[in-house]
Amino acid sequence: MKENQTNDNEVKVKRKSWYYIVVAACALVLVAAIVLTVVFVAQDTTPAIESPGDPDDGAGTDEPENPADTDNDDEDTDNDANEPGSTEIVFSMPVSGGTVGTMYTFWYNSTLNRYNLHEGIDFKADAGTSVGAAYAGTVESVTDTLLEGGKVVIDHGNGLKSEYASIDVAAGLQVGDSVAQGEVIGTVSAAADVMGNEYNEGAHLHFEVTQDGKSIDPASYLDLDEK
Repeated sequence: MKENQTNDNEVKVKRKSWYYIVVAACALVLVAAIVLTVVFVAQDTTPAIESPGDPDDGAGTDEPENPADTDNDDEDTDNDANEPGSTEIVFSMPVSGGTVGTMYTFWYNSTLNRYNLHEGIDFKADAGTSVGAAYAGTVESVTDTLLEGGKVVIDHGNGLKSEYASIDVAAGLQVGDSVAQGEVIGTVSAAADVMGNEYNEGAHLHFEVTQDGKSIDPASYLDLDEK
């Protein structure tokens, strides 16, 4: 009887020992899992340290901006503003002392007895008044027709051109000549000398501007407040 009780006690002791061993092992596994989790999380959230002057973000570059570069940028901007085709271009008045007549508008042409678009601006002036190039460029054509009288077309580049009709072209002016802004290219014709489509308007310069072959309002490039 006593021997049986002793055996039962031994079994109970062994069971308790295995229980504690299993609990301890589980605790160790749990602790290990927590430690690994903390380590991985810490690695993911630690920001990468970049050396100063990392080429990816440009940080740490202590090179000052070259003032010459800034000046060049400003010069480029100014040059772009003066390029033909830019609305920053300001034409000089093609006729000095004249007055603005018919504008770029839909009007009644009493000479032709019809309504049509007046594709330019008329500057009324006495016959013989000097006509100057509104902007520097190259003479593209010089013609003389019954409808328009003497006519000069100046190419300013980038598709921008100016046209001067009802004028007596200056002697010696030829296609291909370079002209400066304000340079005299002719004089206003007498009305009787131009039996054209604006004969009833009297002596005047008919001034047109085209961009890429399309007629545009010359007022876009003229400071008409001067008149």
